Amino acid sequence: MAEGANNGTRRPRPNLLITGTPGTGKSTTASALAEATNFRYICVGDLVKEKNLHDGWDDRFECHVINEDLVSLFIYLSATWGGFI
Repeated sequence: MAEGANNGTRRPRPNLLITGTPGTGKSTTASALAEATNFRYICVGDLVKEKNLHDGWDDRFECHVINEDLVSLFIYLSATWGGFI
C-alpha cells in the first residue's frame, strides 16, 4: 500500500461525506448511519452557527455567510482520526 499525505499512518475509522440536492434525505440518512456505526454526525449548518465559523449574516438570502476556510480547518482538525459523518 502506498503511503499518502498522512506519512503512512491510517485512521482507525474513515470519515464519510454525504452530499446531494436539498430535500433528498441527507440529514436523515447521515443521522441514522451515525447511530448505526457509532460515528459522530456533523451538520455543517449547525457547526457554522455553534462555532461562529461565518462572516456574518446575509439579509438578502437570510442565512449566515459561511467562512469555508474556517469550516475546512475545523473539520480537518476535528476529524483527523476518523469516525465522522
